[in-house]
Amino acid sequence: MAFAFHILGTSSSGNCSILEAGGTRIMLDAGFQGPRLEASLAKLGLACAALDAVLITHEHSDHCIGLAALLRQNPALKVFANRETARRIQGALKVKPDWQLFETGTTFEFRGLQITSIPIPHDAADPVGYAIDCPAEDARPTKRVTWLTDLGHATDVVKHHCALADILVLEANYDDEMLDLSKRPLHLKQRIRGNHGHLSNHAARDLLLGLREWQTSELFLGHLSKECNRTILVDEVMNAVRQHKADVRVTVVDPLEDDPVSSW
Repeated sequence: MAFAFHILGTSSSGNCSILEAGGTRIMLDAGFQGPRLEASLAKLGLACAALDAVLITHEHSDHCIGLAALLRQNPALKVFANRETARRIQGALKVKPDWQLFETGTTFEFRGLQITSIPIPHDAADPVGYAIDCPAEDARPTKRVTWLTDLGHATDVVKHHCALADILVLEANYDDEMLDLSKRPLHLKQRIRGNHGHLSNHAARDLLLGLREWQTSELFLGHLSKECNRTILVDEVMNAVRQHKADVRVTVVDPLEDDPVSSW
């Protein structure tokens, strides 16, 4: 199984990706309802039964609502989460998954993949991102894929892991003006902008421009709000990143697009 990374979707409506490396196939977040999840996998020629594990970042529905459907199709699926996230999710499930529990901030191994859980500031029980080191294959060197969405602000730990990523998925959730003009209630706007909410387009840009040594070759901007953001706005803001680091390929993942976005 050659290396491949597929973003099935990433937005405020649902987040899910597939990583294939070293003979292992894992899902990062399962934020789609069952029918869409199965349809998205089918576009890659895959079924739920083809997955070895799923990594869950936190208990919000746009990251885990598809877990029940996955387990119906693949009861032996290993589900990685920290203890508090697993406890919150288990309460909504009719079956008990094969939980693989870890302590936030630790690194663990799964079938040749080295997986680091990254503490992130968000209004969930114990939210994390992931950095996954994939083994070298043939002439391809070791590659690190890092998945960081739902960030109220960029901590030093987050910045550290951004800098080390070869492939980085980072949220750019909202445009400031669109959020201001939206019909969302004030308390929700404050929550989104809070230290445990989400990164704006400009906050994501400033995070990246502030990295001193940054080895990323592929950058995906995700978790865009359908109501308070547009791909063209993110793209314009990220022109500064392209000028700062000319060798990085920048892709803004359209929240309205159903086709996977892939890296090989």
